[in-house]
Amino acid sequence: MTLFRIIAVLAGALVLLLFVVILRAETTRLHYAIAQCERRADEVRQELLEAELELARLRNPTRIRQQMEQAVGQAAAEEPAAAQAVAKPKPAEKAKPAERPKPPERPRRRERG
Repeated sequence: MTLFRIIAVLAGALVLLLFVVILRAETTRLHYAIAQCERRADEVRQELLEAELELARLRNPTRIRQQMEQAVGQAAAEEPAAAQAVAKPKPAEKAKPAERPKPPERPRRRERG
């Protein structure tokens, strides 16, 4: 083998090895990105599950009734104090019914002669 052939074979091997290293680095980077995406997807799934459970709890009729009773009880407790502090408002005038807006006029067609 001549010196030129040896150098050409070594240069080819070097290029091949550099290509392999670059591919492995890119593969590692992509695996890391995929792992991050999967981790975020798991977090979102967990948040969705928690939100669905909260929705199911809020849809429960007994819970809604309890919350309503608590709100009414709080409003009833606050109402006597508010009624003493605020004078009764004057009766308002009757509101006039709202007029319907007129539709926009359509352009008239030109008559051909």
